[in-house]
Amino acid sequence: MSYGSTEMRSTDFAITTVNVPDRLDLRDMDDRKQVEDDSRSRRFDTSVFRAWAPRLFFMGLLVAIAFVLFEGIDTWRNALSAAQLSQRLSASLHVPVQIGDSQFAISPAPQLQLSKVSIDNKVVFDEVTISIGYKQLGQAFQGHGWNWGEAVVRSKPLTLEQCATLLALLPRLDIAFPRSLSALRFEHQEFADQPWLAGAWDISIAREKGKDLTTVSVNQQKDKGSLHFDLVPAAEAGTYAFQMEGRNWTPPFAISFPLEEIVANGQLSANRFEVAQFSLGGPFGAATGQVSAVLGDAWTLTGTARSEGIDLESLIRLMAPSPTADENNPDQPTVIQGTASFAGHLNGKGSSLVAAVDATTFEAPVNVRSAVLTGINLGYAATRPSLAGLTSGGSTRFSSLDATLVTAPSQVVFRDIHAHAGALAASGEVELKPDHTLRGHLHVDLGQTRVLAPIRVAVRGTVLKPEFGR
Repeated sequence: MSYGSTEMRSTDFAITTVNVPDRLDLRDMDDRKQVEDDSRSRRFDTSVFRAWAPRLFFMGLLVAIAFVLFEGIDTWRNALSAAQLSQRLSASLHVPVQIGDSQFAISPAPQLQLSKVSIDNKVVFDEVTISIGYKQLGQAFQGHGWNWGEAVVRSKPLTLEQCATLLALLPRLDIAFPRSLSALRFEHQEFADQPWLAGAWDISIAREKGKDLTTVSVNQQKDKGSLHFDLVPAAEAGTYAFQMEGRNWTPPFAISFPLEEIVANGQLSANRFEVAQFSLGGPFGAATGQVSAVLGDAWTLTGTARSEGIDLESLIRLMAPSPTADENNPDQPTVIQGTASFAGHLNGKGSSLVAAVDATTFEAPVNVRSAVLTGINLGYAATRPSLAGLTSGGSTRFSSLDATLVTAPSQVVFRDIHAHAGALAASGEVELKPDHTLRGHLHVDLGQTRVLAPIRVAVRGTVLKPEFGR
């Protein structure tokens, strides 16, 4: 360095600061890294477990359900197979029972489906469906047994002989079916070759409050009318007591118009049909009676019918309604008006019960109160016997009218007619045909009040438009 200079003289050495780890530092660094790696590994394992735990639980639950279902289905295959059910029902009913196939369905609802069920080689049901609720299904899979709902039967039309076979087996069916079965129903059941039972019927055999399957309820809804039967076993074997109730129902025989009310009770069996009491009601009034039919060499029917008051005009309008009546053209008066009372006997005989009813006749003395004959004034006609035609309009009011009513399958006849209107007396016979036409005659006599010979009046026309002449 030169004289007077302030600059330091350079040397061959430099001062540096370098942190060089020793062996202890390296070990500490390795330990910290290992701890961090272990922590990251534990966090990864916990997150994976949390993600898969619900899935594993759900998979385990599915396996458990599948096992229970398999056990339940295996139990069903053994206990509810067609062969097992056929064997069990045959033993309970003491008649051969064959079931074509049995299937257990979950949709649309849990149910056991049986097809081609043959009973005693006489009755064949196309299908029998026995329902079970989802709750009861779960109980069954838990080993608590089967708890059935109701059995629904679908069948082709049954004959009366097949119905009698089923009724005879009904007490045994109660033993054969489980107590949990609430009802046995026949939906829209029809009957073959039975004009009285035309149409579809709903039949129910219900078990209420632990009772037996012995009460049969039969219902039919037709047009605006309904008919209901209840059948229960009677004391005599093979006999059933019945209670019948109808509303706006048209009987299949004798009457061609709806009855507002019909009530009857009695007993029936294969060879006997007895109506202990019946009551018919409508706008015309009411009638009561009893009927009994017994099978011997043929069916023989006997009975009685009576009424204290039948409105003849209302009855005729129901029998032969006017096709032109409306508010502007009201009904014309019927051929006869008044209130009739009668009490008579029914008799019929035929190869079948239907034939015996179709051949039944009824005969009764009839008294008509406040009787009015429409279409002719008999008093006026009797005082003018020279008139060429007697149909002159008007009416005849009688103080008394008595006759004998005789009904047959093709006609109604009023015989031995005796009517009085003051000194006027009328007698004769009038027949009413099924087409509501009239045929008959009346003898009219004024008695000793006028010196005139009796006249004969022919009755023709219809009950709505009567005609009178020579």
